[in-house]
Amino acid sequence: MKILLFHTYNQGYLSSFFQELSVKLIHEGHEVVSFSWKNSISDRIIDGVRVIVKKKKGYVNNYRNVYGLIKKERPDVILSNFSYVNPALLFGKLFGVKKNIVWFHSLNEQIKSSKTNVFIKKQFLKLADIVIANSYLTKKELYKYYDVSERKIQAIPFWSTISEQVILPSDITFASNKKVVKIGCPGRIATDKNQKIIIEALSKLKANSNYAFHLYFAGIGENLSNLKNQIEALGLVNEVTFFKHLSANDMLHFYNTLDVVVLPSLYEAFGLVFIESISLGTPVIVSSQFGALSFLKEGNKTLSEITFHPNSVKELQEKLIPYLEKKGLPKSYFKQLYHDNFNKEMIFKSFLESIKIKET
Repeated sequence: MKILLFHTYNQGYLSSFFQELSVKLIHEGHEVVSFSWKNSISDRIIDGVRVIVKKKKGYVNNYRNVYGLIKKERPDVILSNFSYVNPALLFGKLFGVKKNIVWFHSLNEQIKSSKTNVFIKKQFLKLADIVIANSYLTKKELYKYYDVSERKIQAIPFWSTISEQVILPSDITFASNKKVVKIGCPGRIATDKNQKIIIEALSKLKANSNYAFHLYFAGIGENLSNLKNQIEALGLVNEVTFFKHLSANDMLHFYNTLDVVVLPSLYEAFGLVFIESISLGTPVIVSSQFGALSFLKEGNKTLSEITFHPNSVKELQEKLIPYLEKKGLPKSYFKQLYHDNFNKEMIFKSFLESIKIKET
């Protein structure tokens, strides 16, 4: 079976997921062609996957590229995400592709879709045979806002490849004093990522205790200056470091060095940073609004110890204190949490079921 995958090929972990997914499909005997828009042009074989890169230009030219590729490759299955979805669905239908699949990644609060955009997306999603939701939160929105039939939606999570990455030397440095608890917050610095709540919680803890801590941000974004102003106003300048954008190797050092990661987003369709952290055994305190949590098996009584409502400073303080006192959950708990819920083979098996083509 020939599979045409539309996704953005880069050094990010989401791209790594799709590349590894492609390699596993090849090992199952399928042919995989991967297409991406970037600022360059290339056509090469990477780990057995043909990766075609075209320059991203205007709307018409981009649609022409997708049309030409589907016409030439004649795939049995198309898998698309993000800005590739609409043309992939349209031309896949035109050329009679046997199974046209969309992997849907975003919540409405994140992409802030207008009524017009929602209407247009509805029309295109009608052309999909299967819509894969990256969480049960996303699945609910696909049904509620986009009128996608529940029988067409399948919730499948991502896995992380970060634990298999070879670690190389890095220039980033952390506090050398072992008494200082190292707290990290990776991700784009933006209002919806809600980093301000960490500053508020740590400010209150500093005022009422003698905890020694240092907070490290990894990321850039439009809310950076506001966050720095808040840090200065609350007297935490000496306790906070901004690493800005880090390479994949630097992120591996980041996770491995920290005592705890805090992920405070107001909403998150999935949250790759969550599974990256736990796959490495890095303790995490995570917003209850993370879509990845919807895949965790029920009955995990300890889960309440690592989640908090993203509007509650008090809840976050309570979750931070055990780590500040070096009494938090062990690394082994988080590694097991990843293994039990985001097992690569289990996820791949679910995906294989979704791409099966019924014989007529």
